[in-house]
Amino acid sequence: MNPVTIDPVVEFPKVEKMLYSLAWKFSNQYPLTFEEARSEAYYGFMRACQDYNPARGKFSSWVYYWAWCRLKDVVMKAAKDPLDFMEINDDILEGEEPKTSMIQEHLEELSEDARELVSLLLETPAELVGLALGPERYLKRVKDHMVVKKGRDRARVEAAALEARQTFRRVWGQPAMA
Repeated sequence: MNPVTIDPVVEFPKVEKMLYSLAWKFSNQYPLTFEEARSEAYYGFMRACQDYNPARGKFSSWVYYWAWCRLKDVVMKAAKDPLDFMEINDDILEGEEPKTSMIQEHLEELSEDARELVSLLLETPAELVGLALGPERYLKRVKDHMVVKKGRDRARVEAAALEARQTFRRVWGQPAMA
């Protein structure tokens, strides 16, 4: 049987509660806001309306399947690269001014190796783009990049990382750690 095109305006009230519930479950289980989850569930509904095939079962089951798939895709993408979903706004910055001028002042104090390490951290090399890593794992990856790709001595790279860490902790008023 050929797919049947469904009028979303007519069918939406019949599945709205189900989509709302599915979005609520995803927003409570995964790092999605309810609005994002609801939007993705509605996207799945629209996709289901485009190619519903009555031979495959009830329309509501078809909608649930597409909404669930769409939400799972969004969650999986966020898990692979959580930084893609980071949105900078006033709540995150909490009114603080960026300290780029302070960084520039203190970069000049650093050794050449430490400056290179900081520049690699700030300007990600192509080999490191798209990695979903926490800060410590990312730092390790950058240090490995300097050793393997740039031919630096591991001990010098470790010393440069320690120097950069101590300098910037001093800039932000945090105690330096070894």
